[in-house]
Amino acid sequence: MELSVKTKIGDLLDAYPFLLEYLVKQSPKFSKLENPFLRKTVAAVASVSKAAALGGLDPDDFLAGIAVEIFRKSNDSVTMVNSGGRAEHARGVSREERIEAFKGIVMRLHGGESLDSLRQDFHDLLKDVSPAEVGAMEQRLVAEGIPESEIKKLCNLHVELFTAGSDKPELPPLPDGHPIRTFQAENVLAEEKAANLSTILGGVRDELGYSGARNALKNGVADLAAIIRHYERKENQLFPIMEAHGLTAPPQVMWEIHDDIRAMFKKAQACLESAQHAPAAEAVSELVLAVRDMVFKEERILFPMVFEAFTEGDWRKVRRGEAEIGFAWVDPGNAWLPAEGTAAVGGAAGLIPLDCGRMEPEVINALLKHLPVDMTFVGPDDRVQYFSQTDERIFPRSEGIIGREVSKCHPPKSVHVVEEILARFKSGERDTAEFWIELGGRFIHIRYFAVRRDGRYLGCLEVSQDVTAIRALEGQRRLLDWT
Repeated sequence: MELSVKTKIGDLLDAYPFLLEYLVKQSPKFSKLENPFLRKTVAAVASVSKAAALGGLDPDDFLAGIAVEIFRKSNDSVTMVNSGGRAEHARGVSREERIEAFKGIVMRLHGGESLDSLRQDFHDLLKDVSPAEVGAMEQRLVAEGIPESEIKKLCNLHVELFTAGSDKPELPPLPDGHPIRTFQAENVLAEEKAANLSTILGGVRDELGYSGARNALKNGVADLAAIIRHYERKENQLFPIMEAHGLTAPPQVMWEIHDDIRAMFKKAQACLESAQHAPAAEAVSELVLAVRDMVFKEERILFPMVFEAFTEGDWRKVRRGEAEIGFAWVDPGNAWLPAEGTAAVGGAAGLIPLDCGRMEPEVINALLKHLPVDMTFVGPDDRVQYFSQTDERIFPRSEGIIGREVSKCHPPKSVHVVEEILARFKSGERDTAEFWIELGGRFIHIRYFAVRRDGRYLGCLEVSQDVTAIRALEGQRRLLDWT
């Protein structure tokens, strides 16, 4: 048998089932292959080199070990073929050495070197590394105190790295309704809509042309803005599970880019209200480029990374909460939707004693859902314990945030404020914090309350309310006036 770093793991397991035990011993990452579904999907497309990168192993040593195991267990003759694709300098370089080299590149960028000057070193270091390992390296740097904003500066080089050549990360065919398939379908439409905007913009040469194309550009930007819902689904559904798998840095880096794109949408929409051609053209061009770059980052880096990391149970959890957030242009309906579990409701009496009265759990739940406010409760450990599923919801939430650190539920630039509020609540220095913003033409009132019982801090309650209509009230309307 000929064996190389390009040999598929699935082919090896089909021919030599005993290799499964050997692989699991090499790295706990390979225990996922004990799942028959993953053996038929991931293993079918994962090469020996990709598997080695996932397990943090040297590809040549990993290949040699597999060859020895095959010969030892089956007596089959094995010929190892040089892959011809790996650079000599990459041989023998440990993961720790790669992390240190990666850190050096980030620090050089921080010191003022240009991306162009770092490009070759970046590509030489990471061209044989999987997206999952790049994410793990980013995680290490953040743990060592490197700001996400510095790592974010390398995102364009990431895109170049994983789009260069033909070695695009492969994913197996996925069923209709699988979260990745829905994300990918939305990306196809995002690319089409972004390309359409570029085409319109390309025909605008002067103020006169801009005047004629302005409405089309407005409509195109408004249509493309649905991609923000796509980003919100990533933030609420993918990021919490990535964090549970130890991948906390990549979500924070990507969330910062989401916020940049949101700002670009606002800027483009504001510029399109003006009759000036140049600022509008520049803003729309910047927006289109950013959206298309994010598509590349997802397809080439994020999706392969999470597909390797998540279990089938993780994906079903993602799927269950997607409808709470919503979709951008593509609604999978009930495809691949797991059945909802029914919660037990206590004993026969089943009444929860309250300060005044008793109620059944289902009544309490229904009552909370009917309050005209959007509530989220964070426990004393700063993890989300509850949010209200009300028609008055203002900010998107899904069950994916339950158990998540509240600091991870906010954009990186505002995390320090959230942490300061919680610290003051816990110390007893403050009991409330109040804010108000204008969002999409609506006036939103946001309040945080320290929840205490007999002086003991139990957690923080966030209450958000659309008070636009309330602020517009005049005169009076008494109960007897109701009809």
